[in-house]
Amino acid sequence: MKETQRFKRWWIWMLLITINGFFIYAIIQQIILGKPFGNKPATNTELILIEIIPLVLTVFIAFIKLDTSINEEGIHYRFSPFHFSTRLIEWDELSAAYLRQYNSFYEYGGWGIRIGKTTKDKALNTTASGNIGLQLEFKNGQRLLIGTAKPEAIKEVLDKFSAQGKIGWKV
Repeated sequence: MKETQRFKRWWIWMLLITINGFFIYAIIQQIILGKPFGNKPATNTELILIEIIPLVLTVFIAFIKLDTSINEEGIHYRFSPFHFSTRLIEWDELSAAYLRQYNSFYEYGGWGIRIGKTTKDKALNTTASGNIGLQLEFKNGQRLLIGTAKPEAIKEVLDKFSAQGKIGWKV
C-alpha cells in the first residue's frame, strides 16, 4: 500500500494566490508600467523583497508531501522536505497499529509534524488526511499517528499483517 498526500485545502491556496496576485499586480503597476503603487509607494527593491516572502511560502507549501507505504518490512514514511530520507518502522517495534478518528487542531494543534497538546504523542498529517489516522503504539510507550486519506487500503494491509502475526491490531 502506498499513499502520497499534499496540502490541498482550497482556502490555503486561495489565500496564497490572492496575496501573491496582489504583490505581482503592485510590481507590474510600479516597475513595468511606471505608476507608483499606493499613496506612499515602497521602492521597487522593497516591493520585490516583500513579494519574495509569500512567493517562497507558496513554493514551500507546494513541495510539502507525506509519503507512506506499508509492506512486509513495516511502515515507511517521509514528510518532505523535512525528512531527507524515508524512515522505517519495523513491525517488531510496534505493540499495536490501528485506524482511529482524530481532530488535528484539538489533539495536535494543526497539520504537519506535530506533538500532541496534552501528551508527547507525535503526528504526521496534511490537510488531505481528513480525520482518520494510522495510530502506531511502540513497545517503548511512544505513539505516532500518521494521517491517511486511504483508510480502507490501510485496514486491508493491517488485517493481512495482523493475520500473519506481525502486529497487534486494535479495533
